[in-house]
Amino acid sequence: MNPVQTAEKQITIVISVLLQDAGEATRSLEIMKGIRETAPDGYTIRGVFFSHGSKFDEKILENGFDIQRVTPDLEGKGFRNDLQPSANNFVGDPLLAVELLKGEIAALKTWKPDFILYGFWPFAGLARRMISPAVPGICFLPLPLEPSVYGSHLMTDVPDQIKPLTFLPAGLRRGIVRVIPARLILKAPIMRQTNILNAAAACGWSVGQLANLFDMLKADLTVINDFSDFYNGVPIPKNYIITGPLYAPSKTSEIVDPEIETVFEKKNKDQVNIFCTMGSSGKKECLLEAVKAISALPETNYHAVILVPEAICPITDVLQIIKDKSNIYATNKFIPITLVNARADITICHGGQGTIQTALVSGSPIVGFAMQPEQQINLDHIVLRGAGIRIPAPRWSKRNIISAIHTVTSDNNYRENAVQLGKMMAKVNGKRETAKTIWEFMENSLEHGKGEGNCVKE
Repeated sequence: MNPVQTAEKQITIVISVLLQDAGEATRSLEIMKGIRETAPDGYTIRGVFFSHGSKFDEKILENGFDIQRVTPDLEGKGFRNDLQPSANNFVGDPLLAVELLKGEIAALKTWKPDFILYGFWPFAGLARRMISPAVPGICFLPLPLEPSVYGSHLMTDVPDQIKPLTFLPAGLRRGIVRVIPARLILKAPIMRQTNILNAAAACGWSVGQLANLFDMLKADLTVINDFSDFYNGVPIPKNYIITGPLYAPSKTSEIVDPEIETVFEKKNKDQVNIFCTMGSSGKKECLLEAVKAISALPETNYHAVILVPEAICPITDVLQIIKDKSNIYATNKFIPITLVNARADITICHGGQGTIQTALVSGSPIVGFAMQPEQQINLDHIVLRGAGIRIPAPRWSKRNIISAIHTVTSDNNYRENAVQLGKMMAKVNGKRETAKTIWEFMENSLEHGKGEGNCVKE
């Protein structure tokens, strides 16, 4: 007798993230590759990425996943260009927020996927519950963004949004934030996201609590792509699982630009190599302030590579500052960040988690600033481990950046702490642990049924 052949079950996962953001795009692609690579016997995976237009579309297709264009069409240049964020709203235009949610709902109704994987993208968290039946949701986040955890444990310094307090000494700021009631921290305007809340109401949300960002991102399973040691003693809800750092590894086929090799070649024992990157969501003025600081350092002892994403700044603006300095190389082309970071003694950056994790696994201490609370928390985790310096955003200036660089280079403890933290992170296979956790959830969901909804009235 021939053995009974069991047909493989295809699981369709929709991936809905802000593809204009390099960190979100990279992390979601790595997660999906991990899920596909670890599929149990009897299962195959189809991954469909929702896209409003992104330079990462081609990379997604190259990795064997599908693209579904979702309305409205955006230019795909970057987070700031496409969403035009304001001080307290990720989407600055209320009408655009409505169109984004409508497009998400329509696309989910068309695909009816088995699961939806989403990142820091509230529209997916809302839309999945606004169709019938609701789509089981898996959210991946850099931090456990849950009210009790956020209000009582994550914020260890005064938020940069309270500008006057950022000019106080760090110790005093930390003392102040310890006595601020959690309910006040949770009421910060940036946590409310008024434009998205109003969009949900306009699109038919009518049942259940929907007060802030935490409610919008709510999922059946939330995986946290961070180092678990940062949360020792912190009570994490049972459906929030810390799976470890997750960043794009270098490929064997990748090579470093000869110009970068030349600039970073050590000419003397005192030479300090600086890598400056603001990701795809930084601010032009913040990048230029860092460039001014780097350009003012002695050319003999300081060499730098500056990544200039077209989404945030024309490279001509940077070249006007550095002029013809042979110790500085600026580029707007793709570079293998992991390989470049491995050659850097200091990383100057915003607080994007992928950027921070890549720097640390290379043993590179950090000088950084944050543009929003999540990035501030990311950086403060590093600061409290003695592996970097965070400059409050209102104080991000040429003078303060130079001072921070001198502090880090004159105290070898920063380097040693970064190396130690990097070694601890490297022991965790975040991609594998994330995939394992998601498969456990999906198999349990398929067997027993799981997921919640808040259906739009047709």
